[in-house]
Amino acid sequence: MTLRSYLYVPGNRPELFDKALNSAADGVIFDLEDAVESGGKKAAVQHVVDHMSDGEVSSRDPEIWVRVNNRPEFLEDELAAVGGLARLTGISLPKVEDVGVLDRIDEMLPDRVGVLSLIESASGVTAAPEIAIHRRVQRLGLGEADLIADLKMRPGPDRIELISIRVNLVVASAAAKIAQPVGPVFVDIGDEQGLERSSEQLRRLGFGGRSAVHPNQLDIINRVFTPTVLEVEQAEHLVRSVAEHAERGKASFVDGQGKMVDEAVVRSARHVIDVANSIHRRERNTGA
Repeated sequence: MTLRSYLYVPGNRPELFDKALNSAADGVIFDLEDAVESGGKKAAVQHVVDHMSDGEVSSRDPEIWVRVNNRPEFLEDELAAVGGLARLTGISLPKVEDVGVLDRIDEMLPDRVGVLSLIESASGVTAAPEIAIHRRVQRLGLGEADLIADLKMRPGPDRIELISIRVNLVVASAAAKIAQPVGPVFVDIGDEQGLERSSEQLRRLGFGGRSAVHPNQLDIINRVFTPTVLEVEQAEHLVRSVAEHAERGKASFVDGQGKMVDEAVVRSARHVIDVANSIHRRERNTGA
């Protein structure tokens, strides 16, 4: 299922859980890591477990993920607490730098539970291709705040300094044949134009969605990562044209605008249609 938006909600703020689950997010990430100080993590785990144990799994709910702490003193206990919950879609695992930790948690999780591996360091970037092919990993995500600190970078507002790293995650995901990666959060909640520009850049680079830190960001993120009606119509027309020419024995042709069309071009068109159909099914199921 295509997910355009993941909304973080602090695991120690149970009063926000229902609001997050009833938001426009395709996925909700209960955060036990950065949002919770060390002394409050056990209580936050219990808040998440209590909430996720209350109620049945419904197709109308967003996907539910839990970001655990990739630290020995927390990881196993947190996975033991949340890993078997029926409403859990997957684990968001921060600061992944090699497949060793994935191998360890693989034995602790039911087969149905996936992993969103967050790349947040130089070591994580260089290991991304190996991480992406691990059987547990459904998507890669990019955590740029920690990455910037690790690289000692000073990027500008448009973050062009990070484009090569972003593309590396797109390439690793495509090579592993997993879902498109998840883009980083946009921390300036009041800058709607900046969020839109940044999201459009991520989509052009090949990201399939991004994370949000506030519900007010969701409408823009969902809109940017949803193919427009015109894009879908053009993609459908292209696919029909290719099929018609194939019936006449032509593997490629020049369209009405003078552009060469072949199988490589139509693959992109089919992807647009697949994403649009996946989003339509989700919205139909949730009543959005």
